[in-house]
Amino acid sequence: MRYVVRILAFGFILAVYYGMDWLNHVQVAKSLGMGIVSILTVSSWTGLRGREGLLGRVLNFIVVLSFLCIIAFQAFLRNIFGVGHDDLMIMEALFNTSGDEASEFILQNIFYMGKHFLVLVAAAGFYWFVLGFRSAGPVGLKRGGKVRWRFAAAVTALFCLVHLNPVMRKENPFLFFPIRHAQWERRVEHIQNLQEKIASAALSDVALSSMTYTGDGPRTVVFVIGEATARHNWSLYGYGRKTNPKLEELGDSLVRFTDVVTNKGSTVQDIEALIGPATHDNPRLFDRTPDILTMAGKVGYKTWWITNHTTDITGTLAIIAGHADVTTNTNRGGSRGEGSWDEVVLPHLEEALGDPVPLKFIVLHLLGGHPAFYFRYPDEFSVFNDAQDEVTRELEEAGRSFFAIKARNYYDNAMLYADHVLRETIELTIRESSGDAAWLFVPDHGEDVAHYTNYAGHNNRVLTMFEIPMLLWFSGSFPLEVDDFGAVTGRPYQTDLLDHTLLGLLGIRGDYYNPAHDILAPGFQPSPRTVAGKPYPWKE
Repeated sequence: MRYVVRILAFGFILAVYYGMDWLNHVQVAKSLGMGIVSILTVSSWTGLRGREGLLGRVLNFIVVLSFLCIIAFQAFLRNIFGVGHDDLMIMEALFNTSGDEASEFILQNIFYMGKHFLVLVAAAGFYWFVLGFRSAGPVGLKRGGKVRWRFAAAVTALFCLVHLNPVMRKENPFLFFPIRHAQWERRVEHIQNLQEKIASAALSDVALSSMTYTGDGPRTVVFVIGEATARHNWSLYGYGRKTNPKLEELGDSLVRFTDVVTNKGSTVQDIEALIGPATHDNPRLFDRTPDILTMAGKVGYKTWWITNHTTDITGTLAIIAGHADVTTNTNRGGSRGEGSWDEVVLPHLEEALGDPVPLKFIVLHLLGGHPAFYFRYPDEFSVFNDAQDEVTRELEEAGRSFFAIKARNYYDNAMLYADHVLRETIELTIRESSGDAAWLFVPDHGEDVAHYTNYAGHNNRVLTMFEIPMLLWFSGSFPLEVDDFGAVTGRPYQTDLLDHTLLGLLGIRGDYYNPAHDILAPGFQPSPRTVAGKPYPWKE
């Protein structure tokens, strides 16, 4: 029967993807189940007359091709990034992106997307061949028309019954993205509603009511959130290229933490954790507890969210940004051509620092090393484009391709430019602040830039994606309970606990503050760390 041949062909394609470790067994089982009932349903109706014409085969091919496209999408995510298609970070990134960011993603990953597109074409060609477009023979059920009608009705009923299962329904390729987009929208709306309830019920939140400012006099805290910044590519941490010349000039006045990791490897999820009480053990605390901006505003701080990142326009980061008294988006789109380099935040930072209010909390969200790397810096920072140095030799000896080495060079240019921008934000903080001032930098996550293979980009299977720099500058009068920074900088830390360190710098104390999680507090206690769902450190 041709039904059997078609199902076997589809199953063979899935087996190839599974054999390449591009799909796991759960993805294969769900795709195979939905694929079988879909193939049977379409084939039964197109073969009702006993013979299936070209139009019927084309319809069958379109249905299977839609499955193959979704399978290729799943395989790309697993093969390149090491994540599943239903991972929350994927849904956040997919539906929270802009056209410019999407185009940069394609440019950054064109080779790998091309590879999976060619495999998709080969799979589609194989199935096209199996369909036998030049043959118009019987479909397979040789009995009378009533039998064919009954069979078509039966498999159609089965197709409908399968869709009553929400897990299987999500595997229908025509519903795959609409269902997930609707879920994402509901989550954002849910968080928005919860955050509005938190704001309106602030007076009845006992924990929030306990938060108070304990400092004396004016205070300014500038919190800089970087993007895709691996400490392995910073000369401040021993990298072979001089990527941090301006920060290094600050010497001992810049505190460098050496054992800091992030948790998820995702901009949205990592920032949700570091800006509020959520942790890797309880990530959904963000949905029902106030974030740092809300707490700071409650005790009398004026707050700013100044972003050059398009992810802050919609979704949960827009909700967080909306809690600031002043929200500014500096990104004009268009990548390199529209001047959205990170230095565009500097005038807005200067304006915020010059505000006469005594308590200021300013958050800057930068693009940093966000792919595509070559869009992240002006031409004058293209220092490493044709570098022939120790790093180049190490990459060549490791067998890295020409394109992988180019990606590393572009990324290091971006790190050099980030060094320039970060130094400028520190200089502005020094020059424009009145009273006690502190400046803290931490990126959302790191990046894999040919550190392990030829791949460059987000990769949740390697540690450079999670091992990040963390820097602190503070004025001489800033009240810190640290006598020996040498004993502090090596403390093991994960950024899902960073809200406690921020509260410490802000001088805010209360039920949401735990000194055991404040890396600068005398009572600090190391906590177990989890990276990509596994206890850290883990072997790669």
